[in-house]
Amino acid sequence: MMQKKIKIGVIGAGHLGKYHINHLSKHANVDFVGFFDVNKDSAEKVVAEFSVKSFENIDELISASDGLHIVTPTNFHYQIALKCLQQNKDVFIEKPITSNIKEANEIIQVAASKKCIVQVGHIERFNPTINKLKNIVSAPHYIEIERLAPFQVRGTEVPVVLDLMVHDIDLILSMVDSTIINIHASGATMMSDTVDLAHAHIKFENGVVANLKSSRIAQNHVRKIRTYEKNLYTITDLMIPQIEIYGLEKTSAFSDKCKEQAIDTTTGPKNLFYDKLIPEKQDALLEEINNFIDSINSRHTPIVDGKQGLRALEIALEIEKKIIKNGS
Repeated sequence: MMQKKIKIGVIGAGHLGKYHINHLSKHANVDFVGFFDVNKDSAEKVVAEFSVKSFENIDELISASDGLHIVTPTNFHYQIALKCLQQNKDVFIEKPITSNIKEANEIIQVAASKKCIVQVGHIERFNPTINKLKNIVSAPHYIEIERLAPFQVRGTEVPVVLDLMVHDIDLILSMVDSTIINIHASGATMMSDTVDLAHAHIKFENGVVANLKSSRIAQNHVRKIRTYEKNLYTITDLMIPQIEIYGLEKTSAFSDKCKEQAIDTTTGPKNLFYDKLIPEKQDALLEEINNFIDSINSRHTPIVDGKQGLRALEIALEIEKKIIKNGS
């Protein structure tokens, strides 16, 4: 049975919005309605580039759509999402869900009362390299995530914790099934009016520790994840992408082509296994969009719903609060 085409519109046609427009306008299961952007010059360029319709009135776009992708600066997420939900429209909201907890809670409550879908754009949940890593790492003791990027003005309306680190907060929450009991954080403001560099040390009730480092004042892009558990150490480079695995036992995580080396340890000689995995390429944004479409059709909860978006926001704001308290 052929899946019903969903009428979807995009609100916000900036840097990220154009990626959404490009994917949605080509999607076999989407009837792409068009987009709205307050910048008329930018809107004209998007129309010329993608041959799509630009709406001059946001309410007309909302009325014509079944679901909306909200890809605006964070401080507009709340008012736009409410406008859509009040018209019984499903919404995809780019991360973070909002800039404060009160607004996020209201979005979740209104969506529940209207029986609408809310999906939050934590795209790393759809990253094939990260999903491969999750299949390898079963009981991490320690997780270290580094996310660095060169400075650009776009995104500086929120601190780096909400701009970049929130991706990794969502990741560790999806990897560690335990309550956070302690957070230490520090950071610095250098190139904008908000925090540009942040470190967070997070401890969970089950003993797992996560260290997160995010910066938008780096020379190069860096996106690395290191995990440690009994007899297993992994280094994931999301920029390549690849996963390196070191282990003292040859588990199912290793391929038949893995290398083996005899080493001396303080407890005697052991065998060290090494492998390098190159995950299959997959368009994470397309998978994220597919999940939104499937959720609309099935009325099932998306992989990253409003409540999960709120949880990541809560931790991000707690980290930001501690950075400010410690003097950024």
